Amino acid sequence: MYLLDLSSGTLSVVSQPESRANHGDGGFAWSSDSKTLYLTSNLDREFAAVMAYDVTTKAFTPVAESAFDLSSVNLCGPADQYLVWLENQNGFDVLRGRDLSSGEVLEFPGIPDGVYTLTCSDHSGLVSVGISGWRTPGDIYLIELDSGAYRRLIRSNLAGIAAESLIEPVSVTMPARDGIELQGLLYLPLQRPQVGAPPVIFEVHGGPTAQARANFDAVSQYHVARGVAVFKPNVRGSTGFGRTYVTLDDKRKRLDSVRDLVDMLAFFEEDGRVDASRAAVSGGSYGGYMVNAVLAAYPSVFKVGVSRYGVADWVTALEVASPALQASDRLEYGDIRESEWRDFYTANSPIRQADKIRVPVLYSHGEMDPRIDIYETEVMVQTLRANGVEAPYIKIPDEGHGWRKRSNRLFYYRRQADFIESHLLKRAEN
Repeated sequence: MYLLDLSSGTLSVVSQPESRANHGDGGFAWSSDSKTLYLTSNLDREFAAVMAYDVTTKAFTPVAESAFDLSSVNLCGPADQYLVWLENQNGFDVLRGRDLSSGEVLEFPGIPDGVYTLTCSDHSGLVSVGISGWRTPGDIYLIELDSGAYRRLIRSNLAGIAAESLIEPVSVTMPARDGIELQGLLYLPLQRPQVGAPPVIFEVHGGPTAQARANFDAVSQYHVARGVAVFKPNVRGSTGFGRTYVTLDDKRKRLDSVRDLVDMLAFFEEDGRVDASRAAVSGGSYGGYMVNAVLAAYPSVFKVGVSRYGVADWVTALEVASPALQASDRLEYGDIRESEWRDFYTANSPIRQADKIRVPVLYSHGEMDPRIDIYETEVMVQTLRANGVEAPYIKIPDEGHGWRKRSNRLFYYRRQADFIESHLLKRAEN
C-alpha cells in the first residue's frame, strides 16, 4: 500500500508485507486534518481489524478487533466524532461503531438482518444503511449515531410477494474430513410438494475469493418456494473466515475445496434436514468449475448438476485473464507460464475429465462471454452426450459472463428449476 502526496507528487510506502495482506477491501476514511487514515487490515493477524494509520509517525494502531472480519470503515459527523464499520458474522453483517470523542461503544439494535452498505457525511451524526437481506431486497435505514434511533427511509417493493413466504437462511457449520470447519447458509422450504425431507441444491459461489452471504437472493428463494432446499456452501478458500481459510485452496490444494462439497453432503446425511440422497450441485463461473470438478472426481455423490458459464480448461482460463487477474492468479493458482503449473492444470482441468461424469448436467453459456470461452462448455456437452449422459445446453446469444437481462433471467431460471425438479422431486401420491 502506498501514500501519494498530492501537493508534492511524492509516493511513499505505507505497507509492503512479505506475505500477502489485505488493506483495501474495507475502504478508507481520512480524518479531516489528513493526519490519520482509518482502514481495515489483516496484516499480521487472522481477521481484518479496524486500524488507524498515523501519517506523521507512520504507525498502525488497532482501533477495533474481532473474531470476525471487519470492513466498510466510515468516519462520520462534525469533528470526526463517530467511526462506524461492519462485522461479518458467518455471512450476516453487524453494524458496529464508536464515539471517538468519548470512546463510547455505539449500539444499533433492531435493524433487519442482511448485508449492509454504509454512507455518512461530516455534516451530521447520521448514517444511512442499505440492507440487502432475505426479506429486504433494498431497504434503506437512517440511524442517529448519538442515540441509536432509526427509521426506514425506503421500503423494498416485493412486487406482490408475501414477505412471510420468504425464507431466512440459517448458518450451518460442519467438519471436513481433515478437521477444517466448513460453513454455509441453508434455506429450507415452508411447504414441500414431496414426501419427507426436501431435496437440496448446493449452490456454489464463484470467485473463488468470495463468500455466500445473507443478502437477498431471488433465485434461491424461487427454488425454495417450489419445494427444494438450497444450501450455499463456503468451502475452504472462501473469504470472510480469516486469513488462513482463504489460502486453504491455493495451488495444489485446489482439489481439497472440491472434496469439501462431498464432506458437506455427508454431514447432511446425518443431519436430516434435507434429503442428501437427492442433491444437485449448481454454480456459475468458478462455481461452474466446482460443479464440473466434483461430478468428475466423485461421480456417485450428487444426482444432477447445473454448470453456468463454468471454467472447464484452467490452462486457457489462466492464460486469457486480464493482467490484473493474472497477478493475483499467480498467488492463488501458480504461474501458468511455468511447466509445473501447466502440467498440473492440464491434468486436473474438468475438460480432460469429462468422460468420468455419469449424472445429468444442465449447461449454459453466453455467446459474448469475455472471461470464459464458450468452447469450454461446448466440449463438456459434447463429451457427456457422446457417453450417453443427459446434457441439455442453453446458449444465450445476447449475454456475456452471467445473465444480466431480466428476460433472460426469467427464461433461464424457469428451465433450471424444471430440470432440477425433474430429477429430484418425488411427488406425494394421492
